[in-house]
Amino acid sequence: MNDNIEAAVARLINDFYSKSDELKYINLNDKKMYSGWVTDFHIYSKNCNENSISLNLKNETDLFLFFILILAWSRTDNFENAPFLIAYIILNGKNEIDYWKNNQNIIKEINDRKTNAKNIGNITTGLKSRYKISFRKDIFESIYILAQKWSDINKVLKDYSSQNDYIGFMKYINNISGLGCGKNSIFIKIPLILRELRCQNVFNNIPGELCCVIDDRVIKACKIIGLDIPTRYNSINYLINSSKIIYKYFGDLYDIPLFAYEDIYG
Repeated sequence: MNDNIEAAVARLINDFYSKSDELKYINLNDKKMYSGWVTDFHIYSKNCNENSISLNLKNETDLFLFFILILAWSRTDNFENAPFLIAYIILNGKNEIDYWKNNQNIIKEINDRKTNAKNIGNITTGLKSRYKISFRKDIFESIYILAQKWSDINKVLKDYSSQNDYIGFMKYINNISGLGCGKNSIFIKIPLILRELRCQNVFNNIPGELCCVIDDRVIKACKIIGLDIPTRYNSINYLINSSKIIYKYFGDLYDIPLFAYEDIYG
């Protein structure tokens, strides 16, 4: 390791731990390792004495909701909107896959999205949003596509896991158009799928080197601390190579310290 980068990484990790109680998306276990975003959303239905919303990714319905979270996070948007969208779905009993296969339900969700976002933004939560909660129209269109293709996606994920071929799954999910914005895929967030599945040990053979997300916040932090990340291009190899670099320095904290950089030092 470059000595300057090593020192910058060590400082960031130390400050990351110091801020772990304050930044609610930093979910650390008893061993101070990252336990996954979806293990605790820090969003509550009525008051902070009730259990926080979470997803058990070994449950198919929760796994489907997790993919909705990925759809939302694949867009240029405030990151808080995505977990509040999942909270809205769960708290309103709309977490069944068949609900999202119905085009009339999609139309209603699009028409009501501003009111629904406003109402969910008023609930008691430990996750403080920096901005007013909003739900993008095109997310619901993508959820419809996801629901239609869900049986195949779930089966293919299991098949590639049994073959120990997660790169194959990355390529498969990247080729499904419409899950991202417009005709785009969920490209940049694909490693996030593997990371959260690995954190919950849904499959025990996911390499950590494939699990680091290289989104805009992470890229910005990498430049600040001197981490040399390749120029972005739409290739699975880019995701893999970038993820490997981050994992080399941060291990099972993945990209989370880099994602948190602007909140730690901002």
